[in-house]
Amino acid sequence: MIANLFTVAETDASRLRGALAQLLAVTHEAVDVADTDGDQEARRWDSPVLCTYRVLPPGDLAQELDIYVEDETAGALGEADLAQGLAIRTTTSVLYPSMDIDLGSAYWVAVPDGRVVRCRLEAIDSDEDTRYRVDAVEEKVADLPGAKVEWLPEALEHEPIRTPLTDAFLATYPTDTAGSVEGRVHYSLHVWERLVRRLESDWSPSGRYREDLFRRDLEARDTLARLVHEVDDVYADNLRSAVTRLDGIFRACTEPGNDEEAERWWWCRRPRHVPW
Repeated sequence: MIANLFTVAETDASRLRGALAQLLAVTHEAVDVADTDGDQEARRWDSPVLCTYRVLPPGDLAQELDIYVEDETAGALGEADLAQGLAIRTTTSVLYPSMDIDLGSAYWVAVPDGRVVRCRLEAIDSDEDTRYRVDAVEEKVADLPGAKVEWLPEALEHEPIRTPLTDAFLATYPTDTAGSVEGRVHYSLHVWERLVRRLESDWSPSGRYREDLFRRDLEARDTLARLVHEVDDVYADNLRSAVTRLDGIFRACTEPGNDEEAERWWWCRRPRHVPW
């Protein structure tokens, strides 16, 4: 197993060695810990656990840890388990990359109290070295007081949500640039169905959403209202049918507003359960 972690507070080599030994159920002698800028000749490279740390420039994070653990020693433990175990044993939050979102900024914070909180990590390049800022967290983390607390839109955007009507229509619909009619159909229909399915499932899978994203999704429905008149005739009926079916689900999962006869009636309806 190879893990690349960050710590919020600096932890000395002795404490890192003890924490790793306890977590992996090995002796202290089985763990080699060294500063990347220190003497590498004295290292025990055949150790089952190798940890190389780097002290970072001033910022939200203090250390970067590159950890190698032999498969037999790691057992069933993964990178997340390693981060959580170290956070508890060193009493500092430990960050590890998110595997479910393909973004360099997507990380998790393992908090010493046992929680795991999603966060957004930003690298700030300078002439001397790269420092890091934790821009936002989804729950308050005591040793990251400067981070905004908000639900991260990039996490919501990557939630797995099925879009069968969109998939069926787009299977035979042409593709083109994002600004073309075809590109706007691909984007807007996908966005609208994702919102409809969230409403249908009472905001599954996370049970949360953001008002700004909800408004963005309604704007996608505005775009579809125009696009049904712009697409080629051979596709217009199928697009109109897909939108109509999604509209029916949207109506069934929302409450009526004051002006149901408005041209953009979808703006006049409200979710039964508002998740923001």
